[in-house]
Amino acid sequence: MILASAGTAGRSSRALFLIFLLVTLFYSVASEARAQSIDAEEQYMVRLINEYRAQNGLSQLKISVALTRSADWMGADMIANNYFGHIDSLGRDPFVRMTAFNYNYNGYRGENLAAGYDDAVRTINQWKTSQTHNSVMLNSNFNVIGISRVYGAASRYRYYWTTDFGSYIDQTFDGTQSVRTVNAANYSQTVSPDALAASFGTQMTSSTASAPATPLPTSLGGISVTVNNVNAPLLFVSPTQINYLIPSGIGSGIAQIVVKNGAAIIATGTVTVDYISPSIFTVSANGSGTAAAQTTFDGVSFQAAANTDGSARALSVGTSTRPNYLILYGTGLRRRSSLSGVQVSIGGLAAQVNFAGAHPAYGGLDQLNVRLPLELRGRGLVDVNVIADGRSANTVKVNVGN
Repeated sequence: MILASAGTAGRSSRALFLIFLLVTLFYSVASEARAQSIDAEEQYMVRLINEYRAQNGLSQLKISVALTRSADWMGADMIANNYFGHIDSLGRDPFVRMTAFNYNYNGYRGENLAAGYDDAVRTINQWKTSQTHNSVMLNSNFNVIGISRVYGAASRYRYYWTTDFGSYIDQTFDGTQSVRTVNAANYSQTVSPDALAASFGTQMTSSTASAPATPLPTSLGGISVTVNNVNAPLLFVSPTQINYLIPSGIGSGIAQIVVKNGAAIIATGTVTVDYISPSIFTVSANGSGTAAAQTTFDGVSFQAAANTDGSARALSVGTSTRPNYLILYGTGLRRRSSLSGVQVSIGGLAAQVNFAGAHPAYGGLDQLNVRLPLELRGRGLVDVNVIADGRSANTVKVNVGN
């Protein structure tokens, strides 16, 4: 469907727990305000239109901030009110609407609409076969474009495309967005080599994919990430979140993050890199609250430190002859200078650390094996603090029973 307008104007339980931990990591949610940007398929549409114009000897269109905001609003309005047409729910034609979004310049303007297809190729092919739509794309008076593709599951056509055109070159942008990159366990903006990181953006891809096996791929669902121009191994990609490993050779300092969909750069950002970035995963997947941890008396049978509803389970400290060990899972710890450089306190009491390093099976995942002090018996909910080489991890909690 298209419209155009133009004019002037046990081990098994332990394994299951770790899989749950990683799935929780993949689906953690951070609220990020959308900057002016367009997703990969929208970028592809602009590229296709510009290539088509170049084939016909016409100038390249720049992406207008105002016209993209106008197009975004129009797509959302069609979904919210379940219609398809150039006159919006407020009774405005495209030219009045563009003016309302501060594209209020003298000159030529135009609009193409399409509905039904999620991809740029089939959509532009619809426009090419329509004389009216084709003339809008190949109008030599146009210098800027606004683009939007929106999705509404309950709407008639589900996918709606809006392209707004203008002759006056107003404020433009290059189409890429800024991503916020954080430590995947505690959401601090410091990461380290071989640690798990998460980058958050909007509409970075149209699908969700997880790495099927190791070794981890450097391209997943068409998405790739580089850190200082080094390909990052990927664990998970989705429209709003990408999880990956910081490559081993990245040095300390400010690192450049580049996200690509195919060959197109869709997002960029920076993150601080330190040689370690100690952090502990939590059940809530936001770096606070109950630790995503286990306990074991013998290294064979394991119990989760949280109940199925996410609340902290009462842990036994064991006895002097049969101590209980707390297994904490985190990232950014494996490069600590020595085991003695790692200190753990539970409820204010120093705890013996038997191991602090890489998990043997899961890339980027680190673990600490800590003996629960007998003096904690019956203390209830207490803080767990981890310090590695003088750097503090996020404070987490466990519940110590009798």
